[in-house]
Amino acid sequence: MERDPDPRRQDRLALIELFERDGRVGRSVSVHRWPLSLGRALDNDVVLDDPFIAAHHARLQPDADGALTLTVLDTVNGVALGRAQHAAGSEVVLPAAGAALQIGALKLRLRLPAETLAPERVLPERARAGLVGSFTASLQTALVAGGLMMALALFEHWISIDPGADAAAWLPVVVGIPLALAAWCGAWALVSKLFQHRFDFLGHLRIVLPWLLAAGLVNAVLPPLAAALAWPGLWRLGMPLQALLGLLLLREHLTHVLPLAHRTVTVALAAAALVGSAISLSLTLRATDRYSRAAYMSTLPLPSLQARAPVPSQQLVQELAPLAEQLAKRVKRARDEDAADGEAASE
Repeated sequence: MERDPDPRRQDRLALIELFERDGRVGRSVSVHRWPLSLGRALDNDVVLDDPFIAAHHARLQPDADGALTLTVLDTVNGVALGRAQHAAGSEVVLPAAGAALQIGALKLRLRLPAETLAPERVLPERARAGLVGSFTASLQTALVAGGLMMALALFEHWISIDPGADAAAWLPVVVGIPLALAAWCGAWALVSKLFQHRFDFLGHLRIVLPWLLAAGLVNAVLPPLAAALAWPGLWRLGMPLQALLGLLLLREHLTHVLPLAHRTVTVALAAAALVGSAISLSLTLRATDRYSRAAYMSTLPLPSLQARAPVPSQQLVQELAPLAEQLAKRVKRARDEDAADGEAASE
């Protein structure tokens, strides 16, 4: 941030802060006299380099009662004060504590002596740990989560590969997972470098490891538990829960990069989740005539883990009977589609 060149702080009437695209203050200008003009022309008191700003865009000056007034000059884009847009020729009395302005594509904050400062905010990584100066503790927690995640991945891989498999069968887990983590955190660290001017690899590593552990536990626990209890609904809950964990992980990364945009990030991800859910449900309905796919496991739990008594064969036959009608409808539809395709090809 640019330093105030004038040492006479006691003569400062106001301070104008100009925000960068990441929400941080990029430049500040001390105000020692009124009126104050803003625009692109060099004869302005504050020169704003933005193509959406007029040569002489706005002027700040006290009125007859001493209240600071914003006058919008000859501009087609006007000035936004909060959520209100003011066109050329408007005169607006500003709050005594200051105001947030948008001139062109630039966001400015006018700070006045009557401003009430908000309390100091805790750094995001320290807030998550709940203790100031607990960087080491949060890193240790992340490493423990990473160790448990790797152990879970190795166990799942062990029960899925053929007995006596060679060492190459372990490479996708032993080498692939660390490489994928490094690439993921490295990409987010580059985003942090772009917006926050720091390569925060460890910060994003501390974020991703606990969420990956939670996703692994969901994938490892829910299907066997659903099979043991004979609750298909519990199996169907796995995929939406995995998607929710993925969205929450993205939110953590984005708010770590853009700490001043929590609400915007949350709304954008919620909208993406709604659209994605609608598309997924539509595709599933088209493929299966149902809003969820049938529960299926390639490997069932051991018989000793079955917590529910087996269904009698007669009851199973009765429950399967309605499937015949559904299969007949699908066969008829497939034949009709094949016939229509054959007629189109013959024409």
